[in-house]
Amino acid sequence: MKKQLFILLCLPMIGVGQISDNPEYKDLNSINIDMWKTFNKLENDIKEIKIEPHMYTQNYEHFKRLVLDSPDSEVEYIDGFDFEWGYYYTLRVKELDIGELSDGTRYEYSLLKVISKEKVSDTVIFRMFIDPLRYYHKLEEDGISNYTLSQLNDSTYLYMDNVEIEVPQKFLESFRKKTDNEIGFRGNFKFVNGKRIRLVSIR
Repeated sequence: MKKQLFILLCLPMIGVGQISDNPEYKDLNSINIDMWKTFNKLENDIKEIKIEPHMYTQNYEHFKRLVLDSPDSEVEYIDGFDFEWGYYYTLRVKELDIGELSDGTRYEYSLLKVISKEKVSDTVIFRMFIDPLRYYHKLEEDGISNYTLSQLNDSTYLYMDNVEIEVPQKFLESFRKKTDNEIGFRGNFKFVNGKRIRLVSIR
């Protein structure tokens, strides 16, 4: 189908090229060139990308947030994609160039197909930065929380309203000391399930 469309687009251009000196055909030549550019751009909008099994804490324009980690694209969020921690993904996505925004964002992504979803080994350990504060400055507005961690029980916290963190007893004192003093830290983690990770060391 692509080859047929390519031939249909190119045939008029060949004919026009033979009589390009005739002003009557210059507009037609321009139209065909624009059609080919549009066709080529549409093809380039569809991409296959890889997604790492964990997200990372990003220092965004006005606050911190968890975003996707991709080694071969600029993706941070994908519309229609339900991410689970602990899986490597290969995805087919549509990439839309929206022009560079004030926060540096240039592309928007939407999911077309999950090509593969592979569970990581139980021995995999990854590193992630934990920041207890969501905003860079204290907010005065009522009803807006500046904290990224919500305690679920004695040893489990919800981070960024996204992933549960299990904190073993031997790390609880150090973990609470850092978070109570609003100090960010790097930790090593293991995957428990698609919504939970476990702290294995604090740096």
